[in-house]
Amino acid sequence: MEMNSSLQNTKTNTYHIYLRGECLFKDLDDYEFKLIWGRIYQSYFRDELTYTKIELDSGISEDASYWYHYLII
Repeated sequence: MEMNSSLQNTKTNTYHIYLRGECLFKDLDDYEFKLIWGRIYQSYFRDELTYTKIELDSGISEDASYWYHYLII
């Protein structure tokens, strides 16, 4: 199987923002995260705000989903 070259090694990030351990925002892209984090971190609850950054590799997930689909059939 040859993958589309535009999908290979494409990495994206997604972010989740938490207040006191509760998720406020989920699956934000880079732009959304920078906009929201910049506003709420400077204004509210600095000690209680956290975030997680998840790096996604679409080339691997695309390939893995193909093999999963292939094996199920």
